Amino acid sequence: MLKINITQLTAAVQEAPSFDFPAMNEGTSYLFRNLFCRLASDEKVRLSDLDLNTFSIEDVGSLGDLYNNVFEQSNYQVNSIANALQRIAPICKAAAYV
Repeated sequence: MLKINITQLTAAVQEAPSFDFPAMNEGTSYLFRNLFCRLASDEKVRLSDLDLNTFSIEDVGSLGDLYNNVFEQSNYQVNSIANALQRIAPICKAAAYV
């Protein structure tokens, strides 16, 4: 039987190092907020929604590097945790109230 100590879990989460985004210039930050975050939230983004004078082609490359260096690794870690949680066998118990 698996038991989880919520107090220890909460303490471990609070002690975990915080994540800080790498420094982004104005163009990369614009693309992150107005393109990446919206696409990640399943929002549609039209080309006409973007201010093409706010970023350069180098900023697009910087956003790609940011994804490869930060998000891909985080996604792997999140998937590893999710897979571990999914492998925990359910425990049947009698219902207290019906």
